[in-house]
Amino acid sequence: MNASMKSLIVIIPVILFSCQLSPVQADRSRFKKADANGDGKLSLDEANQYELARVFKNIDINENGTVSLDEAKDVGPEYTKGVFDVYDVNTDGKVSYQEFYKVQVGKGGVKNRFNAADTDHDGFVTYPEADARVKFLDAQATGSL
Repeated sequence: MNASMKSLIVIIPVILFSCQLSPVQADRSRFKKADANGDGKLSLDEANQYELARVFKNIDINENGTVSLDEAKDVGPEYTKGVFDVYDVNTDGKVSYQEFYKVQVGKGGVKNRFNAADTDHDGFVTYPEADARVKFLDAQATGSL
């Protein structure tokens, strides 16, 4: 057995053990980026602004600041011409971030997910609430509820 193989045998269990010990938490760097005013908690507006910008960026494949019907279809077949037209508010054949944001917020944006995390119903999501939501979703996904 060569030296690099011996190193892997030692490193892999250490990595797996450390992963098992780390608690399920919300991504702190994403939380801080979303927390536009730096008060340590997220408002619905901050959550919408951050998450919808992230989603739009993933759909804007050519990164030109607008989404074409072809880009939308590349992301998902559910983006038909009819769905696209709902977002293309000014009917110019492309969807800007402003159009996307306005339609998404009008449909509720991330409100349902936000409200599920805001367990004390004060209109803000804190680190502990975000962590609790992530743990709940992880338990739900792994069937350990």
